[in-house]
Amino acid sequence: MKSKAMNKLIADLVTAQTAAQVLRDKADATVEDINAATQTLRAVKAKIEAQTIMDDGKKFDESGEEIKDMTPVTPPVYATPKGTEKGLILFGNLAEQLRAVKNAAVNGKVDDKLARLNNQVYNAALGANESLPEEGGYVVQSDFATNMMDSAISAGQILSKVDKYEISGSSNRVEFTEIDETSAASTVYGGVQVYWASEAAAVTATKPKLKDVEIKLQKLMGIAYATYELDQDSNFTSQLYTKAFTLAIQRELENTIVSGNGAGKPLGFLKSGALVSAAIETSQTIANGAVVWNNIVKMYNRALNSDDSNYVWLIHPDVSALLDFLSFPVGTGGVPVYLPASIPGSVATMKGHSIIQSDQCSAVGTIGDINYVDLSQYMLITKGGVQADSSMHVQFLTAENCFRFIFRANGQPKKNKALTIKNSSNTRSSFVTLAVRS
Repeated sequence: MKSKAMNKLIADLVTAQTAAQVLRDKADATVEDINAATQTLRAVKAKIEAQTIMDDGKKFDESGEEIKDMTPVTPPVYATPKGTEKGLILFGNLAEQLRAVKNAAVNGKVDDKLARLNNQVYNAALGANESLPEEGGYVVQSDFATNMMDSAISAGQILSKVDKYEISGSSNRVEFTEIDETSAASTVYGGVQVYWASEAAAVTATKPKLKDVEIKLQKLMGIAYATYELDQDSNFTSQLYTKAFTLAIQRELENTIVSGNGAGKPLGFLKSGALVSAAIETSQTIANGAVVWNNIVKMYNRALNSDDSNYVWLIHPDVSALLDFLSFPVGTGGVPVYLPASIPGSVATMKGHSIIQSDQCSAVGTIGDINYVDLSQYMLITKGGVQADSSMHVQFLTAENCFRFIFRANGQPKKNKALTIKNSSNTRSSFVTLAVRS
């Protein structure tokens, strides 16, 4: 099959050849007429040669439309939905499994159920692996581990909104290709540009600018102690540890999503190259970190697709008190622009977008105390569940068992640069904050 353009050129060639044939048989044909017909034939043939090069390697359907290869340039990253595979359910509760871990660490008696759980998660591991206590410990049973992580995500207002991926198999990282662009003023996708040009005229070749991105899993660790007496109360210990580590996972992950420095931990949007900081007003009173309506307007308009429903106002709870006095100036008066939650269960909004309060945001008056962000543009990767180790030697004199929990995760904003649009000197981003006001 040929392209539409090629089919048209072939038809043009047939028409030109027919006209030339008629002209050749015409007795009163002039030299000018013959030269013109010859030039037309040469031009059409040249176009056919050029189109042949352009169509080389491409496939077309019966209508002449190109059949595009939809195979990704790089292998896609697949997310494994949490909860679809419950795995082995061998222990009745978390404390029961922790006692088995303790017995393995203290007495050397490895419960077969521990080995079966590890074999399920780390099957066919090469080199150092987690199937032996001295080489890493024992994974927490999948329903306990999943409950910890899922509870943290559902309870966390920040965690529940980021783009989450589960890394499976023997991989400890995710690799993908992103568009590397800082401006959309004249190009898209980092360099693609089209031109108005006369037919068959030469134009400058352009192409997307791509960048390989790699995110490696990091370790999030926690330590807990349990006395021998407490260890005997399975239900209490299970509930205590599950609630405690659920909250700990939630708070630490949300902390790094906001302000992590990326060194052995996730990179927060406040530390990312994608962050945009809206300037304050020159005449603005900055005592106590005051916020004025113009600040909100500037932040809103520095966002990419600012009215997208994914955007939220992420603020420190102390900023909330400042918003109660925020109004839109009309002459010497004003009208409210901040709509606080008026009844239990309702959500406070500003410019139509929800307000989320979190003490993971910065202190009032500093960078990051009030933010306008699209958290779906933050990628968080996790792997497996929580891994537990136990030792009686750390707190031998006080007769306490020490449990160590390890959870593997990492993350960063999907873009590491702000974007400049056409006819504007202001950069825009999915992560916007307000400048210092103290």
